[in-house]
Amino acid sequence: MGSVVIRNAIVVDGTGREPAAGLDVMVENGRISRIAPGGGPVTADQTVDAHGATLLPGLTDAHVHLGIVGRPPNLAGDQSLVEYVLDVRATITATLHDGFTTVRDAGGLDPVWARLVENGRIEGPRILPSGAMITQTGGHGDFRAAHEAAHRHASIPGITAGPEIADGADAVRRAAREQLRRGATQIKLFVSGGVVSPTDPLESIQFSIEEIAAAVDVARSWGTYVLVHAHTSAAMRNAVAAGARSIEHGSILDEETAAQVARAGVFIVPTLVVLGPPPQMRDRVPVLTPAEQRKFDLVSSASRRSVGLAREHGIQIGSGSDLIGPDQRGRAWEIVEKARALGAMAAIESATRVNAELFGLSDRIGTIEAGKDADLILVRGDVLTRIETLAEPDGVPFVMRRGEIVRDDDGRSRER
Repeated sequence: MGSVVIRNAIVVDGTGREPAAGLDVMVENGRISRIAPGGGPVTADQTVDAHGATLLPGLTDAHVHLGIVGRPPNLAGDQSLVEYVLDVRATITATLHDGFTTVRDAGGLDPVWARLVENGRIEGPRILPSGAMITQTGGHGDFRAAHEAAHRHASIPGITAGPEIADGADAVRRAAREQLRRGATQIKLFVSGGVVSPTDPLESIQFSIEEIAAAVDVARSWGTYVLVHAHTSAAMRNAVAAGARSIEHGSILDEETAAQVARAGVFIVPTLVVLGPPPQMRDRVPVLTPAEQRKFDLVSSASRRSVGLAREHGIQIGSGSDLIGPDQRGRAWEIVEKARALGAMAAIESATRVNAELFGLSDRIGTIEAGKDADLILVRGDVLTRIETLAEPDGVPFVMRRGEIVRDDDGRSRER
């Protein structure tokens, strides 16, 4: 792998430091080797002119569903499996080209897809797959209607990872072990009700502390962790008591629970963009049933207040988009929405440094520092002044993943 120097960059490095202008960032063998004031002599195989753009660490997303290209419960929608495979592949590649160089799949994607990316068979971001989401009977991932008996949404190993139903600590333990066997890098549980499931109330508490702890024990034995879908404070408290590392959504957070989450060092990953999508994305939001709409309204009304409460208590706030369906472009709108509550710099940190710490990859990604992977993007103009640029189709014209340039719309790169 050759060397690249990105010249004349305004660098927002993901650490929270103020932007630094006129820097040269040297990349060698897929890693950042040096950051220095610009203007000096540099010898590299390629030179990238960053004039007029902001250099950021590659964006990350802690809550994607790359394998859910239909509407739950059917991962594939009405498509054949061949069409499903093509859609998943296109979604993975589009995610990288939008500037996301690492993502954590929160369920539905078979881990084989992550291996295909890692082996260079598919162009895409580093994927951290959770495999099949684990739910209880009648829980958020149990998509059977009340009159149905059989579970019809099982996984197709090597292609899809449909929700797995488990009841009791031993069954949860087995299900968690099965996901790790198939290649999951962390375990996903549903511990509260959800919006798009037919039989569970949103406020229902799903899985006991003992059941959640069984999954946590299995994950820790593999050197990894559990993330939980939890909308309500009661469900969040159970997850914290059981040792979960990451709370997804965290929509209805109260003071007592926020204090517990903060003391335990648990991360919260709000997913705001699906609650109030911008006009460009509204035609992609699934049509909800009346029951689903009532649950959606409850979550939506509380979520932004909960983000503010999490910030007040010093909780680490990650970034996740939670998009589903055949068109998942524009997931950076999540960062834009988060900026309304946290400010632009903190929103960018949530999608770079904070997520990297959540993933256990802070030694590799999340900031622009010597020794880190050269996962880098250029954003047109001053991203802190106009953060919406991140989500616009031409707002991120340059993407580098591990030192390889995968998008260069403006032809900024020149070979020596």
